[in-house]
Amino acid sequence: MKKLTFVVIGIIAVIGLLTAFDGDCRGSNDGENHPMRDKMEKDGGHRGMQYGYQMMCEELELTDTQKDQMEELRISSKKEMIVTESDLKILEIDKRSALRDKNFKQSKKLTGDIFKIKQKMAENRIEQQEQRWNILTPEQQEKADELRKEHPRRESQNSPKLKKLKRQ
Repeated sequence: MKKLTFVVIGIIAVIGLLTAFDGDCRGSNDGENHPMRDKMEKDGGHRGMQYGYQMMCEELELTDTQKDQMEELRISSKKEMIVTESDLKILEIDKRSALRDKNFKQSKKLTGDIFKIKQKMAENRIEQQEQRWNILTPEQQEKADELRKEHPRRESQNSPKLKKLKRQ
């Protein structure tokens, strides 16, 4: 009888916890309750990136045609990334499901598919960078190289490269 009482109390406690929250088991990565992220999306992206892009356009003296080409490239690649990222998420869900069902052969296949998509995404980023580079004139390309040397990217404090350097 005591066991049954504990089970009933446990079930009631779990139901109480589930109803206290949204109940749809969503994590914080879904974009809800992120006023800062919502504001950035409404503004068209991160302010720092937007400011850096405007500065680059001014420094390189891009023509209106070049600005339009850059914007078209940005939009098309963003659309493509949305589709690719959604395909990736679906495969990751399928992989978790296959692992839960102890279908290891399917899990291995899906893992291979996931890494093919990740490779494709990395290659697409390189192609986009090449296309942006080809929009620039030779003089602008030189100027862009100078700007990059003046403002090198900072390594993240947690980056593997930085950790490796600290160990040596």
